[in-house]
Amino acid sequence: MNHIPRSVAIVGAGPRGLGLVERLVAHCLDRPAPLTVHLIDPRPLGPGFHLPEQPDHLLLNTVCAQLTAFADAEMADGPTPVSGPSLHTWCRQRDLRLADDGYTVREGEGREIRPNDFLPRRLLSAYLAWAAEEITAAAPASCTLVRHRTTAVDIVPGAADTETVVLADGSRLDADAVFVTVGHHTLHEPPAPAADPRLITRPYPLPEALDGIGPGDRVAVLGTGLTAMDVLATLTLGRGGRHTTGADGMRYLPSGREPSIVLTNRSGMPSRSRPRLHPGRVRFAPLVLTPERLDALRAHRPLGRLHFADDVLPLVEAEMELAYYRTLLARETGDAMDAGLELTRRCARVGHESVRADLRARFGPGPVPGILSAGLTDRQWTGYDAYRDWFLGEVAADLAEAEEGLGASPLKEALEVLRDHRDVLRAVIDPPGVDDASLAAFFGEFAPTVNRLVIGPQLDRSAELLALIDAGIVRLGPGPRPKLVAPAGAGPWRLESTCLAEPARMEADHVVQAHLTEPAADRVPGTLLGTLVAAGRLRTLAHRGGTVPGLDVTRQGQGVDRTGAAQPRLFLLGPHTEGSSYYNHYVPSPGVPSRALRDAELALGTALPDLMTRKR
Repeated sequence: MNHIPRSVAIVGAGPRGLGLVERLVAHCLDRPAPLTVHLIDPRPLGPGFHLPEQPDHLLLNTVCAQLTAFADAEMADGPTPVSGPSLHTWCRQRDLRLADDGYTVREGEGREIRPNDFLPRRLLSAYLAWAAEEITAAAPASCTLVRHRTTAVDIVPGAADTETVVLADGSRLDADAVFVTVGHHTLHEPPAPAADPRLITRPYPLPEALDGIGPGDRVAVLGTGLTAMDVLATLTLGRGGRHTTGADGMRYLPSGREPSIVLTNRSGMPSRSRPRLHPGRVRFAPLVLTPERLDALRAHRPLGRLHFADDVLPLVEAEMELAYYRTLLARETGDAMDAGLELTRRCARVGHESVRADLRARFGPGPVPGILSAGLTDRQWTGYDAYRDWFLGEVAADLAEAEEGLGASPLKEALEVLRDHRDVLRAVIDPPGVDDASLAAFFGEFAPTVNRLVIGPQLDRSAELLALIDAGIVRLGPGPRPKLVAPAGAGPWRLESTCLAEPARMEADHVVQAHLTEPAADRVPGTLLGTLVAAGRLRTLAHRGGTVPGLDVTRQGQGVDRTGAAQPRLFLLGPHTEGSSYYNHYVPSPGVPSRALRDAELALGTALPDLMTRKR
C-alpha cells in the first residue's frame, strides 16, 4: 500500500472545520485506518461565528429545514454512515416552538416550528455544538481527535514531507497535511479603532456594538442587506419595540428607546425579500446554463478562461427567462412538472432562443432582461419624495411576490435560478475560471447583485421595514450614491444627495457601516493568513491585477505561493478563498449536493488518497 498520512491538522473549528471532521470520521468508519486529527481553535467545534448568546430577533437567513451538519448520500461523494437530524427536526425533537412575534423560540410555548421558518441564530449555534458532539462520538478507535484550545499563529514546512503548525502558546505540532478553515476570522478580532467614536465600522457583536447609540439619537445606517436588517432589529425590537399584525396590516409599536434612523445604501435600491418556500416546489435542472455548455465555450478561449459578460451572462439571463415563462405555463396547466418537461422537450427540439421568442409573443415581455444590470445612479430624480415613493413601492411589490412564493411567483422563480444553479456559477469561477477583467466584474458587480436579488432579508423583515417607516422610526436616505460628509469637530455627520434634481441633506449623530467585507489577508498582519502571505507561502488574487481579496488556491484547495507553485500539504477551505471559488459561506442543506462537503472530499482525497474513497 502507498503511505497513508497518519496525522492531519485542522485550523478553525467552525462549520467548515466540522465538515472536515465529519468526512474524516465517515471515511474511518468505512475503512478503518490509524489517523490522528489535531483540531486547533480556542472556541468549541461547530458553531463558528454563530454565537450562542445572540438575542432571538437576530435570525438566520436560511430556512431551518435547509440546514444540517450530517451528510447524506446526495450531499457528499463519500460514505455517509453518521446520520442525524436537520435543524428543523432537531428543534421539533426538543419541542421548541415559535412565539406569535415570529422570532422568539421557547420550549413548549407557541406554535410548532415549520420547515420554512427562519429561526434565531442562537439555535444554529446550539445545534452545531450538539452535532459536533454526536459526530466526534461516532469516531472509531482508529480515529483520534486531539483538541488544542488555542490559536495557530504560523504554519511552516516541516521535516520529511510534513507541515509544522506553530501555536500561540509556543508549542509546535507536526502533521502530514494541514487544513485551514478559519472562516470569517477577522470578525473574532476587535475592530480597528475608528477615527471618530461615533462611526461604527463593524456592527458586531450585537447589541453591544450599538450600545453607544442613545434613545432619540440620529443614526445613519449604511446598507440595506442582511447586516442592516440586523442593525434595525437591534435598535427597534432589541430596544423593546414590537410589531403587531391586524386587519390593516403590520404596525410598529415603539418603546420610546429607539433612535431616529436614516437607512441608505450606494445603489439606492432595496434588497429583495426571500420568498416563501411552498412544499412540493419542483427544482428543475438547467436547460441553458449547463457545465457542458461552459466547457464548450472554454475550448475557444485563451487558457480556457471564460469572458463572463459575453459567455456566461447571456446564459444566466436565458435560464432565468425560461424559469419565468415555465411558471406561467404551469399556471395554465396546473402541473409544474408537466410544464417543465414540455419546456425541456421544446428546447431540445428547436433551441432555447426560438422557445423564448415564442413565449415572449405568447405572454408578453417579462422582467428578466436587464434585471442583473439594473442601476439607479444614472437616474435623475425630481426630489426626495419621488425617490421615497418609488423605493416603498418597490419593497411592497417585491413583498407581494415573496408572499406568493416559490412555485407560484414567476419573478421569484426566475430569480431563484441564481440559487438553484449556484453550482454552475461556481463552475464558472473554478480553475481555469474567467479572465482577469471578468474576475473583477464577477465579484465586484455580479455577485453583489445576486446577493441583493436572492440573498436578501426574510420577507417578515421587509414588512417590518415598511412598518418602521410608517411609524416614523426609519426614513430613507437621500437617494442613490449619497455623499457622506464627516463632521468638523463635534458637529453632525451629513448625508447629501447626488441623484436628486432638488438636493436633499440629512444629519446624523452616529454612522453605522452595515455591510461586512473582510479585508484581504495581506491587509491583516498578525493573523495566521496574514503571516502566511507575508512569508510568501500564500498569495492573494491581487496578482491578477484586480481588487478581489481572496486567497489563490487550486481546485483541490491547495494554497498557491508567491511563485505560483501549489503547496502540496497546505489546504484552505472557506470564505477566505472567495475569488478562487464562489459562495463559500454557508451551512450545508440536506438532500442536495453540498459544495462544502464535496470540496472537503476533494481536499482530503488529495492529501489522504488511500483513506478517502469516492463513491462516485
